[in-house]
Amino acid sequence: MKLLQTSLTENFTDTIQSWKDEVKDSGAAIFHVYVPYNQENIPQKLNEIRTILQQYTPEIPVIGCSATGEIVDGRMLDDDPVVTLMIFEEPTTRVEVMSFTEKTREIDYEWLFKYASKIPDLKGIEVLTAADYQELDIAGRAIDQLPEIVEVFGAVAVGDDNHKPFIFTNDFSCTLDKSAIVLYSGSELHFQTDRILGWKAIGYSLKVTKVDGAVVYELDGKPAYDVYNHYLQIKKDSNFFYNALEFPWEVRVDEETAYIRHAKSVNPDGSIVMSSDIPQGSDIRLTYGDPRRIIEHTKQTGIKILDFAPQVVYVINCMGRKLFWGGEDKVEIAEISRYLHTTGFSALGEIMRYRGTTFLNNLSIVTVAMREGPAKDTLSLDIEKMEQVSDLSIMARLAIFINTITDELMEKNEQLNEMLYKASHDALTGLYNRGAIERIIYEGAEADDEWYLIMFDIDDFKQINDRLGHGEGDKVLIMIAETLSDYLGALRDVSAGRWGGEEFMLFVKGYKPSEVKEVAENIASHVKNNQSTKGAITISVGITAHHKGEDVIQTITRVDELMYMSKNNGKDQVTSDL
Repeated sequence: MKLLQTSLTENFTDTIQSWKDEVKDSGAAIFHVYVPYNQENIPQKLNEIRTILQQYTPEIPVIGCSATGEIVDGRMLDDDPVVTLMIFEEPTTRVEVMSFTEKTREIDYEWLFKYASKIPDLKGIEVLTAADYQELDIAGRAIDQLPEIVEVFGAVAVGDDNHKPFIFTNDFSCTLDKSAIVLYSGSELHFQTDRILGWKAIGYSLKVTKVDGAVVYELDGKPAYDVYNHYLQIKKDSNFFYNALEFPWEVRVDEETAYIRHAKSVNPDGSIVMSSDIPQGSDIRLTYGDPRRIIEHTKQTGIKILDFAPQVVYVINCMGRKLFWGGEDKVEIAEISRYLHTTGFSALGEIMRYRGTTFLNNLSIVTVAMREGPAKDTLSLDIEKMEQVSDLSIMARLAIFINTITDELMEKNEQLNEMLYKASHDALTGLYNRGAIERIIYEGAEADDEWYLIMFDIDDFKQINDRLGHGEGDKVLIMIAETLSDYLGALRDVSAGRWGGEEFMLFVKGYKPSEVKEVAENIASHVKNNQSTKGAITISVGITAHHKGEDVIQTITRVDELMYMSKNNGKDQVTSDL
């Protein structure tokens, strides 16, 4: 396998003519064309490139897109189009470009799956897209029906409000909203994909409280833009995309699922258009590149690439990472490029199949190691040198400082929250302890004249301990707490705590007397019908309302007396003076 590279220079035509001779005795080949997205004369340059390729190498398929940071000879170019030619030398290797249009027909992705599933020795699928996330999601679901041995990788073409992203294939015109596919197959063809991460969450988490697909309206009930304005002073101007790109979001759906997404634009109403859909109710945190972490991930991936012994490494770098390094993005690819043939560019999103699922990455690097035939001698690369060659900028060192301080603050905050929780909650049941529920009653009494107390005691609790043991008694107390939590979770302005021993107290406000009595009766019913303990458990309940002008202690004393009336009158009942 060979990789030939050039940029658009005055010798471009001669270079392509010389490449034609390289392909004569080889098998399959493919051109990749990466075009700087923000150059005004790009249409003319691109037309020149495609005309020359069509004239001298019409039999070789072509795929390309708008890009930035085009890799050639181990370095990145920002101003010139780059053309690469991959030449495959094994006779069984095949490369096929599926255009976004075939006889004016759009690709049907289910049809693509059926077509691809019949290709012998299919090893890789490359996706270049200028389409929205929804189409990419549809394509991914279809492709993921293929065996996991098929590696999937690719990129989202680069663009902004002034320069729309585009892709093209062969002699078809550029398109602003479709995708193109490359199918790689061959018995001696091998791929290995990896991704390099490294972004680290900073600050506190915010809840996504209002969202519609990729448009986030509110975080913690406030306009989403406030997070950029308040914390980062990023303005709503033409530079918003570039400034916000350096501070993407870590979107956490649950304990197992988190991913990076970046903001694309801000609307007049303060809503943010993200790079893809954001789930309602998910937690987000701003992130920033931690140079130590990024370099460590790069080193780990470099080791895996070297073990694979590739002939070519296709690198898809994120534009956001490029901006983060501030011109020092060579830190992540220079050492590998020094010893291996690399190609690729910086994209707006990186596509990779991971554990059987194709999804869009943001702010990452996707590496695709390629090889024909068995692995030959692996290279000896001083991975540790990668960290030494990087002179971290002041901003990068500031990022380390910010991340370290944030970690320490978060740790201290967690410790404080844990201490406050232990100080206010009963260790066994998890409910408020006596001091906390008493404090809630007194504080609530100051703010509201109309409030109620519900107090109950577990019937015959001493006999449970004596007959079945304290372990079973603890289970009963935990069952009571879980019953209260489950039932009261859907109610407003009701606080419950363990008053002491087997006694529990509830503070209630904002309800009618009949509703308060219903709450008490429902609790008694739920406890009695619970089947998790040995034998039925009943409770004796007292209910009272605070009388205007009386002290809180008088209300507490009265509800205690009403509870004991229930006990003395036969237990398993509710006594109220409402």
